[in-house]
Amino acid sequence: MIQLSDVAAEKIKGLIDEKALAEEGGLRIYANSGCCSNNSFGMTLENKQFPEDNVFESQGVRILVDPSSFSQLEGASVNYYKDDNTEGFTIEKSHNHAQQCGCGGGGHNC
Repeated sequence: MIQLSDVAAEKIKGLIDEKALAEEGGLRIYANSGCCSNNSFGMTLENKQFPEDNVFESQGVRILVDPSSFSQLEGASVNYYKDDNTEGFTIEKSHNHAQQCGCGGGGHNC
């Protein structure tokens, strides 16, 4: 499961309201590469889910994750930051997930 911080959830709910997403839509979180490479993660708002998606809720936000991304994102958290120059969302992986990587690569980039 992926957890949203309180602040991230409120910001995302505001974006969902602005976009007037369909009921079957939500926040899609995805991974851009496989295990033991330099993973990058992303998020987007979508109006629909696919049959193979993992779907769950955190802080009242519906989250959609494709199966290949789910194994890399399980246990991650989404946070929101703001400082004098920038603001945005971060996706942070659980350290426990890195230790569970099945590729035998040592874990810190999994």
